[in-house]
Amino acid sequence: MPPMLGFCGASNSGKTTLLSQVVAELGRRGLAVGVLKHHGHGQPLPPPAGERGKDTSRYQEAGARRVALVHAGGVRLVATDGGQDSPGQLARRYLADLDLVLVEGFKTARLDKIEVVAPGREPLLPSGGRLLALTRRGGSGVEAGLPVLDADQPAAVAGFVLAHLGLAAGPPQRSRVGVWVDGVPLDLNPFVSRLVAQTLRGLLGRLKGAGDAAGRVEVRLD
Repeated sequence: MPPMLGFCGASNSGKTTLLSQVVAELGRRGLAVGVLKHHGHGQPLPPPAGERGKDTSRYQEAGARRVALVHAGGVRLVATDGGQDSPGQLARRYLADLDLVLVEGFKTARLDKIEVVAPGREPLLPSGGRLLALTRRGGSGVEAGLPVLDADQPAAVAGFVLAHLGLAAGPPQRSRVGVWVDGVPLDLNPFVSRLVAQTLRGLLGRLKGAGDAAGRVEVRLD
């Protein structure tokens, strides 16, 4: 599962604005970033304007659990399951191949998070998970025993995120993993590939004579 960090706060505190800027900054630094946003208004997520009555919404209404709409600008995934899942479960299911995942909302989830505070408002200081910092427009210093980041400096907020997640040096190196059974290659998704690579390197690194397990590794089972 990719590393995760949440951005929470009261309604209209500026979460989406700041998070969008942080995503753009992380993208400029070469990271593949995913976002999980909590739709917390109690109703089903409406389809984009112009999509009502089209095939995507008709499949949803017919009971399809997931519908992917593919177009020139990308893919929009609509899923009717997982509404009660934790951010970690959702990221594992949909975003496992990314470098990191940022979460908007889910303020009581067991997740490290930053609270976005609107100008002139008091922080919520939500329970659940670990609150790392507050961020305000023009913010600095310490408040409620937490560092205060400047929401007008998204590059600095992005740097805080990377440092906390241990990604300050840039995107993690990915291992290329190939598995063949009786000469037939298996199609491994990115999450399984990363899991296989990390498990093998961890095991081999403890064996005498394994040398540098971070290099090329070849395993054969006959």
